[in-house]
Amino acid sequence: MRLRVAVVAFLALALAGCGAPARDALQPLADPLDQPAVATGSATRLAFAAQRYRTPVFPTTAPYATATYATRPDLVTGAPVDLKTTVYTPLGDPSTSRPLIVWVHGGAFITGTRGEMATTARQWAQLGYVTATIDYRLDPGSKCVQVQLGLYSGATLTAERARCERAIYAARDDAAAAVSWLRANASRYRVDPTRIVIGGGSAGAITAVHVGQTLNVPGNPPPASSKVSAVLAMSGCNYVTGSIDAADAPVAMLASGGDWLVPYSCSVATVDGAARLGTPVWRNLYPSESAHAQDLYRQHQPEVDRGWRLFLIDALALP
Repeated sequence: MRLRVAVVAFLALALAGCGAPARDALQPLADPLDQPAVATGSATRLAFAAQRYRTPVFPTTAPYATATYATRPDLVTGAPVDLKTTVYTPLGDPSTSRPLIVWVHGGAFITGTRGEMATTARQWAQLGYVTATIDYRLDPGSKCVQVQLGLYSGATLTAERARCERAIYAARDDAAAAVSWLRANASRYRVDPTRIVIGGGSAGAITAVHVGQTLNVPGNPPPASSKVSAVLAMSGCNYVTGSIDAADAPVAMLASGGDWLVPYSCSVATVDGAARLGTPVWRNLYPSESAHAQDLYRQHQPEVDRGWRLFLIDALALP
């Protein structure tokens, strides 16, 4: 499948993450007990009880554990590179079968580290989830911007366009491999292998959406090992033409209308396309704003957290 990437979108992807902090800013996990009711489907929920998955009932997380989930050829040198995951668990949690959220960092597929999602991972672990952050292969020398600006032609254009696509697909395939590895090691981390979520910001959100919507041949179920039960996307988009179908995972989308890094129109089309096929979706859309990914999340975190918690309770059939 070919990537349907607009000029502005790919220019944005190449620049996304530039100037961003090495780690997302530390912020207490939002507690929405005093917020207004939120409608979900036909039901309206009035208030969150102080309980698992609804409020941060665990004050902190246990010491994290890091492991290698795959070894794959570097996109530039071809040398083997170890891809690692860091797993966070709620401190003092006696449960032996917990849902998992895999968080994927941004950086335009050219830069970034799994540590950039560490704070988000710890915050969601306080709710009772097991969470993980992951590496994936990057291509720092990608010339996507030059391709989209029309600076190449002929064989050079063909080669550089293919290089851009290769990085985006490699990120998706690495993230899918991380999901598979974590599912295979579910007992090690006391994870429920039937309840795995993937989320991320910017390039990480694009990757998460692609894991949730593009791994299957349309009309067929996704591979069992890498199947996810839901997607959480901070400025995400599905760039793979014709890949949205009724077998895809439920998706929650956060996006702003003035985001020049990932086109708002594509974010909206991603959830609208899923909804038309009957897939559950959740929208946190801010058409008059322009913040991107984790910056947008931080600006609206209480509202987004509340919605996403309800979305996951429904999508994962949590108690």
